[in-house]
Amino acid sequence: MSEIEETLERIKAHSGVEGYVIMNNAGEVLRKLPGMSTEHAKDLGDEVFKLAKKARHVVRDLDPKNDLLYFRLRTREKEVLIAPGGDYLVVVIQKWRPSDWGEDK
Repeated sequence: MSEIEETLERIKAHSGVEGYVIMNNAGEVLRKLPGMSTEHAKDLGDEVFKLAKKARHVVRDLDPKNDLLYFRLRTREKEVLIAPGGDYLVVVIQKWRPSDWGEDK
């Protein structure tokens, strides 16, 4: 099994993971969680690809010597982990459970 396959298996086995998408720099979906529809993977990938590109520009505008390595987007129910690489973009969607801090009781 290749290093990529091993990494995907670890991601899938992680508690709370609902999906993942791996895209190339052209925005094409290379891999997705087997249970995820192709249309959903493409829609998610398109939106996250645009967001990652803008986030990278913000980082570079603030400090041209710096670069975006990873960022996390949290909603009330999900967390999206985004890791842009040189030739690809990895997106992982997982369930998110709030901790006691910062929550209204």
